[in-house]
Amino acid sequence: MINVMENTYFSALLLASLIMSQAEECIVGVIEEHVQLPCIYNGVKNLTSLLLSSEWKRDVEVIHTTNWTKQQEDTQNVSRSTTVPSSAPNSGDFTMVLRDIRLSDAQNYSFHLKLQGQENSILVCTVCLTVAGHFSHTTVLRENIVNGEKTQLVCNTRGGFPAPNIYWIINHTQRPPKTTIITYVNTLPQSQLYNITSVLSINISPDTVVAYVIENDVLNETSTTTNCECPFSFWKHSSLKDGVKSNVVHGRLSKYLWLFSTVLCVVVFLLVAASLCYQRNLDRDIKRRNHFRCGGDSCSEDTELIVMDMKLWASLPETDV
Repeated sequence: MINVMENTYFSALLLASLIMSQAEECIVGVIEEHVQLPCIYNGVKNLTSLLLSSEWKRDVEVIHTTNWTKQQEDTQNVSRSTTVPSSAPNSGDFTMVLRDIRLSDAQNYSFHLKLQGQENSILVCTVCLTVAGHFSHTTVLRENIVNGEKTQLVCNTRGGFPAPNIYWIINHTQRPPKTTIITYVNTLPQSQLYNITSVLSINISPDTVVAYVIENDVLNETSTTTNCECPFSFWKHSSLKDGVKSNVVHGRLSKYLWLFSTVLCVVVFLLVAASLCYQRNLDRDIKRRNHFRCGGDSCSEDTELIVMDMKLWASLPETDV
């Protein structure tokens, strides 16, 4: 009877703590980072003197289970990288850390406590998790601008979530007509992350400042890139890939490669010409030395002339050899 009353009292305390622990808004987790799902026990019952078991659930799936005794913590089930402080019964902080966030983690989570010997667990906390991703740094590329002619500016960004608000701004204040903008939105292969390319076709002067703005409302981020940061000239090539039309941009890199190739060809030509001149001068020096040694007559480079004095030969004593 005493145990039943204690369990009923404990359940009432947990229900009271639940009212204070409900999350008013969703927690935002960033893809490939970690997030803390908060849960603080606010009841007056001292949990350190009880034998407890706890569960964190993602919807109905149990992702973290721990048994608490007076002396130790026994983590029985861990899904992926989840942790709960070992001192949770003492501090009342049962916050779970969820690592390596994925898009599929955007769900409702709940934390449950149960006394050993008790059949039903008590809901203590509920947490809503929203997942978002940062978009890559954007670059604005543009054609060479000629007064009186329409030019195109292209901006690409990728790897973010959810789909952002995007728009162009002319000279910091003006919005171009919607009819001058074409935006292609698709998801990256094997993911739901967005790849966005926007093309602005407009008649502007070379000194006009054009900005491309991306707003991620979930992360409360705004990224602004201007054409002045990257004034590339480019040629366009339209192609179809995964049902999305893309513009292939070719900037100053081709010009630099052409200059490098030209300089390299000139250097190689000079080296070849220098080596030919050196070889020709070397051959000329060899012929000149041979001419002086042979007195103008042709001779073999490896032949030496031997002159014999016949009178000296006749005066030599005879031998039997």
